This record gives sequence, structure tokens and C-alpha cells, in this order.
Amino acid sequence: MWKWIRIPKGIALLAFLLPWMTVSCSDQTLVEASGFGLAFGRVTAMGQAAQASDGASLNIWLILALLAIAGGLVLLFTRGREAAKLVLGTSVAALALIFFGTYRYSKDAILAEAAKNGSNGNMDQAALAMIQVHWEIGYWLALLSLIAAAVMAWLVMSGKEADAEAKMRSLAKDAADRMAAKDDPPPTP
Repeated sequence: MWKWIRIPKGIALLAFLLPWMTVSCSDQTLVEASGFGLAFGRVTAMGQAAQASDGASLNIWLILALLAIAGGLVLLFTRGREAAKLVLGTSVAALALIFFGTYRYSKDAILAEAAKNGSNGNMDQAALAMIQVHWEIGYWLALLSLIAAAVMAWLVMSGKEADAEAKMRSLAKDAADRMAAKDDPPPTP
């Protein structure tokens, strides 16, 4: 199982290339961004690529999450099973960093920021209430991959790796047998 942890870690890193977030209002897309776009301040606004010119648009939490994932991958390729605790740590750290880094894009955070900036009119509040934030496939894939990597590292670390691997092989064999039984025609009398 140790050698397979590279797969979810790699998927988590590649998930940053996929769409992560869409902000829309009245079913009209206003902003789209990938994980890398959110981390480095590059988004697509109303169909036009946009990048903030100041460093404030950098999302340090997501950049640190990228570094944690990459660091976990380096550990997987350079160290043996003794790095299981570190790989578990990088997976959990990346999960936490993603949650911290994406909170600023939640609808609650957007509404709070708008209220802080003096948007107190009823019309503005009505417009803000129509804003929808949708988390896309890249975001969910990154989270699920990191959870899978953390579980796999924990199994290796706890010594339950062989039991879990045997159970997974048994389940896969049973599923393959059921699929083969469905594909075989019934015997003719």
C-alpha cells in the first residue's frame, strides 16, 4: 500500500489545475478559478482573464497547501516507510490549509467583506444575497485525494496495511466475479 500513496498525493496536486470555484449571480457566471488561480490571484472574471497587480491577491494558505502536497510527494519518492508519519502530516496539513485558504471565498466571507466596505443599502444586500459560490470538481478531488492519502499513510503507520490490502483485493475479486457472472449467458437446457 505504501507505493500506492503516491497516486492520491499526485491527484491532489493535479487537482489544483482543475476548476475549483465558480461565483455566479442569477445563473450568470461572474468569476471562475482553478486551485492555482486562487493561490496566485489569477481568475477569469466575466469571461476575461484577470490578475490582481498587488501581492494581496496571493493566497498564502493555498500556496502552503501546494508546498505541503509537493513535500509529501518528495518524501514518498525519497524515503521509505519510516516517513509514513510525515506523509500523514503533510496530508492533514494540506487539508487544513485548503480549508483556511478557501474560507475567504465562502458566501459568508464575501457578505462580511461587502458589509465591512460600506455596502449597507438594501439593494446591495439583495444583490449580494443572489450571489452563489459553487465549489467545483478540482476542489473536491483535492480534498478526497488528501483524505485517501492520509488514511493510507495511517494504515501503513499503524501496521494494518496488510489486512486492509487483503480486504481490498478480496472485495475487488468479488466484484470482478459478480461482473463476470452477469456477462456469462445462462446455460441452455
